[in-house]
Amino acid sequence: MAPSPSIAPASRSGAARGRRPGGRNERVRRAVADAVLDLLRAGQAQFGVADVATRAGVHRATIYRRWPSRAHLLREALTLHTETVQVPDTGRWDRDVRALCVELAGVFSDPLEMAMNRALVSGDDPELNSVLLEHWLPLYRRLAAVVTRAIDRGEVRQGTDPVLVLDMLTSPLLMRTTLFGARPAAQEVRSLAEAVVRSFAAGRGD
Repeated sequence: MAPSPSIAPASRSGAARGRRPGGRNERVRRAVADAVLDLLRAGQAQFGVADVATRAGVHRATIYRRWPSRAHLLREALTLHTETVQVPDTGRWDRDVRALCVELAGVFSDPLEMAMNRALVSGDDPELNSVLLEHWLPLYRRLAAVVTRAIDRGEVRQGTDPVLVLDMLTSPLLMRTTLFGARPAAQEVRSLAEAVVRSFAAGRGD
């Protein structure tokens, strides 16, 4: 993921203030990121700096200095957004898949995620699409660790493609939330997880 922009401190004391958890720099960063996410959630993807400044309560000059383009603002906001995704590591293939399925069903059902996924499908905003893909690819690699760990433990067949497993796991969830605008029912989530667990478990089709 793209690192958060930073401002070079003018003094040693300024550096300390910039690093302090909950300091002004961090408050501004979160306010701006939250403002962008709110705009995306409301379907206002074609926002300008003035829109972000008003919603965040931050001066336009500050935004221009730290985030000189819409792409920079999108990266900052999506970094904050994707940081909330939890990758399970329970030590067992079946439990990991069930936990991941529940996690992703919740993520994809979020109004913000549904709005961004609809924008991605429409292809009407190339800049937003580029930033979305840029942020989801590293996350996909993190999620793939669930599969590679299971392969290493001997629970999943050798040679299994982690991307294929993730595609099979995410596609039904994305279909339900993006195209139909509905949160998957708990039974649907459980059935999907069980199908993925059985499909790739070691000893099946070897």
